[in-house]
Amino acid sequence: MKITLEQLFSGNIRVQQLLLRSFENSLYLTDVRTEEGCWSVCNAAGTPLTFRSQLDAKKAFKGLGIEDTRLVHQSPYNEMIGMPEDRVEPLEVKLLNPDQDYS
Repeated sequence: MKITLEQLFSGNIRVQQLLLRSFENSLYLTDVRTEEGCWSVCNAAGTPLTFRSQLDAKKAFKGLGIEDTRLVHQSPYNEMIGMPEDRVEPLEVKLLNPDQDYS
């Protein structure tokens, strides 16, 4: 499911969790969890919003009162370091929430 920043700031949707998905080359995509489910944050055309740092990604969500923010990284290179090719759970790290980060 997709949602825009404008829809989030309309005040009708309460964001419970912000997920910053980390990819290669300093690329971050964002998902939000609400009572209705998990949503990919996109622009008006439906293209996922991209950010170049976790700080830039969090700045876009300031003022929403998000209470849980996580950085999620799924590595596709496990087999290169001798780990089995099976799917490995992503690394998930708790971060400061957008409203708490004064960077």
